[in-house]
Amino acid sequence: MKYVTIVGKDFEEAVHKARENYGPALRIHSRRDVMVRGGFLWMSKRPRVEITCYLVDPTTLETKEKLPLVEAESPKVEAVVEATPVENDVAPSKQESLLAHARMLLELNDFSSDFLQKTLDLLQDSLEGTDSNELSVLEFELIVVDKIVSLIRIDHETQLHPPHIFVVLGPTGVGKTTTLAKIAALYGLQNAPKYKRSVSMITIDSFRAGAFEQLKAFGTSLGIEVAPVANEEEFYRALTQAEDSDLVLVDTIGKSPRDKDLAVKMKTLLSVPNSEKTRFYLVISSVMKAQDILKAIDQYSSFGISSIIITKLDESETIGNVLSVCHQRELPILFFTDGQRVPKDIHKASASTMLGQLKGFSLDFETLWTNQIGTTLVDPE
Repeated sequence: MKYVTIVGKDFEEAVHKARENYGPALRIHSRRDVMVRGGFLWMSKRPRVEITCYLVDPTTLETKEKLPLVEAESPKVEAVVEATPVENDVAPSKQESLLAHARMLLELNDFSSDFLQKTLDLLQDSLEGTDSNELSVLEFELIVVDKIVSLIRIDHETQLHPPHIFVVLGPTGVGKTTTLAKIAALYGLQNAPKYKRSVSMITIDSFRAGAFEQLKAFGTSLGIEVAPVANEEEFYRALTQAEDSDLVLVDTIGKSPRDKDLAVKMKTLLSVPNSEKTRFYLVISSVMKAQDILKAIDQYSSFGISSIIITKLDESETIGNVLSVCHQRELPILFFTDGQRVPKDIHKASASTMLGQLKGFSLDFETLWTNQIGTTLVDPE
């Protein structure tokens, strides 16, 4: 059995080098963080990721094609050397190889260690009592995505039956106002009468310069009235005027609740709507770090968050961190957004939309992507 170690600046680069040079003949055994010398006169040390791989006999691959085994000294790959045989040169079992492949995919997509371990446990349970040797990589990856999806909840109820008063919360810069406009267009511009909603928009964000003007511009383009409110009396009056609307969308203060005065102001204002008709949705950006997402959830938890809206998918390489947090806090996902176009760049959360954001899989998720709310709703042009 031939073993190699491949070093990259990060895990993704190491995997890319491995796949580029060894193709389907490669199986990843393990990974570790290392320090290598570099810089001026090689006097400094730099962090790198090292993966240990083994090469299977190409004749055993499903393609039945003989693939040349690239020697370690190949000029195509830097820092590729022969590794010391692992475990006395005994090849891992097929099950171990499949689980190592799953670990690689989960790490590549930035899932948390807790989510990763839960997924691997589920996979191991699925593999017990089955003949792993009969599973192809594609078949196994289908099992992997099934386990990932099983750990994430989707807010299908709100997608099809939004509440009368729909309040969006979230820290500054996550795209609340644009997301609100997309939601307004998504429901307000439906062609099917069964799903079309009459929409009103209210903003209580009188603190951020240009907040009302931005939402008003969206409202004008959509033919939807936007009411700015600065106190409880104005908010009550705006809600009364919007009583006949099927869906009242409320944009909130674009400041962190850590600002005590603003937190009290927002809490007071948001106590005005009828609690039985009102639901709160937290908007977070996919580019946020997991710890910042957790802080945002804690800061807004007193409102009773119904589900999560994830924005800026087009600016993020991975979404495993966001999915991991949603699983950890048991919060369902409502929408994904991935651009500035209204209403084009908003998508219902679903298995296909999540899987479409995963990378490193051999599976083709492109055909699974959907832009509609339910199977019968129309994506407005």
